[in-house]
Amino acid sequence: MMDDGAYADPHTLPGQLQRGRGLGARQALTHPGAADFVYACVVTDHRWDRQTEQRDSYLARLIHRLDLSLTPIEGHLFGSGGDDDAQEIELALHVLALLPFTGRFDAVPVLRRYATEGRHWSSAVEAVEETGVRKIPEVWAGLDADVVAAHDDTELAAHVYGAREPWSSWARTQPRIRRILDGHTTRHTTPPPPTPPPGGCADTGSSVLAQRVAAGAGPERRLALQELGRRGEPVILDLAEDPSLRNPAGWTPGMPQALHHLGNAAVPRARIWAAGSDRTLNELALTVLAEFGDPDDGPYLLDALTADATAGAWCAMETPARGLGRLRVAQAADALAHAWEATVHSSARAAVLQGLLGCAPTAANGYAVEALDDCEPAVQQQACAAAPGTVRVRTRLHALGDDPLAPEVHDAARQRLSHFSVPENVP
Repeated sequence: MMDDGAYADPHTLPGQLQRGRGLGARQALTHPGAADFVYACVVTDHRWDRQTEQRDSYLARLIHRLDLSLTPIEGHLFGSGGDDDAQEIELALHVLALLPFTGRFDAVPVLRRYATEGRHWSSAVEAVEETGVRKIPEVWAGLDADVVAAHDDTELAAHVYGAREPWSSWARTQPRIRRILDGHTTRHTTPPPPTPPPGGCADTGSSVLAQRVAAGAGPERRLALQELGRRGEPVILDLAEDPSLRNPAGWTPGMPQALHHLGNAAVPRARIWAAGSDRTLNELALTVLAEFGDPDDGPYLLDALTADATAGAWCAMETPARGLGRLRVAQAADALAHAWEATVHSSARAAVLQGLLGCAPTAANGYAVEALDDCEPAVQQQACAAAPGTVRVRTRLHALGDDPLAPEVHDAARQRLSHFSVPENVP
């Protein structure tokens, strides 16, 4: 994860683009220096968590809208910036791979050239597969032959994997890839299927399940915990307090799910945990109170949100943000607005928007409109349902409903538009 200090001020265009905010995407369209800021975000991956956050479609859309040259990106790929670490060029490759969907076919020769000449050439092949751009003939036709011709068997063998695409498809047309895959099959036997956990839970008495939790481990303990929770057994609360059941990270796997099943019955004990010094119980309490607490728990959730945002604990912040929205704690509006602007974890904006919609519905309209241009599809989906039905919003919904760079958002945009098409006097 990136250090928060690597980000520009959230009130500036560079800071907003780095965070993938919709406000940055809109302001870039008229800002005279936007091109340099967009290029900087392509060649330097500012995702705080690369496993969960998205920037490729966001940046590809900006390049398309601003009609930017691809020369700086090509220079990054083939220059010193991409020589040492494959991760440093993966975002640029994904951006290039998405551009043909917008009609920017000048990205194709750059992408194909990197697949044959680039140091991390297999990353270009993966980008073609992961973005779905293989559907476009200009990208896909003959790429297998070009890649195979450009690399020897040792280079290919280091990146060709079993049933993974596109290798399994290319094996049908490229004998060298077929031989490599056949060699993998010969060398590696299929591992035995995992052994299922002993004993079922549905027909087992609660006392026996509690014993399994105390004595068991892994899947057996987790399944027993969840079944006890589904039955509403209060023994779950005692088990949550037992440090001997926790793993080295301090958690009892399956406990959060068990408490979720227990529901409102866990609230009184959670309030006791919230006041204690056991950090594991503090976190469990926060989850329970965010989901099942009442307005009296609002100050505790607000304190947690403020502390997490101050510490840059952006993932932890999501739970109290959702809880505050559920409880409609108006006093949390300013803290949530600050979190929206400051967070460098773009995925967290989904929880923050949920909080804003509950705590400050009127003010949240502006955030929902901004979120239509967010980098995260989950945030855009929320925005489709929540943004006010202005002409501007409807225009953006029409665009999102057909946006080739936002397939995950199509249904949400079209569903909202269908709502607008129903006359108000129709029940």
